[in-house]
Amino acid sequence: MSYVTRVSIWFSSEGASPAIIIKKLLEMGFTLVRGAYDFVYYHDSTREMSGADLTTAILETANALHETLSGFNVHYTLATHPADEVGDFVPLDVIDEELKKIEEELQEIEKEETVS
Repeated sequence: MSYVTRVSIWFSSEGASPAIIIKKLLEMGFTLVRGAYDFVYYHDSTREMSGADLTTAILETANALHETLSGFNVHYTLATHPADEVGDFVPLDVIDEELKKIEEELQEIEKEETVS
């Protein structure tokens, strides 16, 4: 079973800019999402994770996140769940792809209307 860690970030006007925080999390392997959370991290799904493996993965992810965000004056929450139970976010690249398809369809409709 694969797992995903969801992260919410609370920014401070006295802290680092959102652009810096986003860049840092993307560099760590997090994915920007839209929904109840801001980022997700997909844990290695190439093997079955035992309870101990999952605990280690969560601790490593949490420690890495804490170290990366230290000094930036942001607050965050973490929640890790089986990936197949998660339905409260959509990766932004999926949304971007859908928007691209819609834009292409609209352009086709406009071409057809111009020809008519």
